Amino acid sequence: MGTRGRGRPAQLNRVDIERAVLTLGFDGATTTAIARHLGVDQSSLYRYIGSRRELLRSAVDRAIAEHPREFTHTTWRGYLTGVAELNWSLLAGHPGMAATLYTLEDTPPRSITGLMEESTRVLHGTYGWTISDALLVLDSLADMTADTVNRTERLLSSGPDAGTDRAARDLLDRSGLSPELTDALERILDGGLKQWWRRKVDLLLDGAELLAPRSDDG
Repeated sequence: MGTRGRGRPAQLNRVDIERAVLTLGFDGATTTAIARHLGVDQSSLYRYIGSRRELLRSAVDRAIAEHPREFTHTTWRGYLTGVAELNWSLLAGHPGMAATLYTLEDTPPRSITGLMEESTRVLHGTYGWTISDALLVLDSLADMTADTVNRTERLLSSGPDAGTDRAARDLLDRSGLSPELTDALERILDGGLKQWWRRKVDLLLDGAELLAPRSDDG
């Protein structure tokens, strides 16, 4: 056993550690849990990472690098819809990532700024948007999506084994809202929280029409 124990750290690498974070979820990726998942001593991890914060940042980079990013588009609106769907699937597919991004706002992972630069180039170069207007709409979509995913995950964790809709309905029962508002929110839940998010995307893109180049048919 001693030989195997000495051999484990040599077989470990940073990519394994980053993927362990993605497997466990950002919200559950403590160094203790990662070490247990990989079958190594916790101290072995620090040969490859400087801090948990650094690890979370590099795990975000790993998640983005390995997430499918190709989709077809022929209009600026189609492109922004695709970007929004990509953001949703990325964040929803990695529990705790949305919340983690808020903690890294002072020094965001390079992959995040890289995605913003890439999307800005498409809007500017392909669809004629000004760079400042492209950044405005992309930042708004990213913020709204991260906030919605984060709040949805917090809602899910509000009760043991509670699904999103069940947790939301329990919250409604405790809210003391008027019957009119309660009925309206129940109809939103009936359509699903992701569908509600898509309506928010449509609302943002309707507003973006005011910024789009007039020569574009959108």
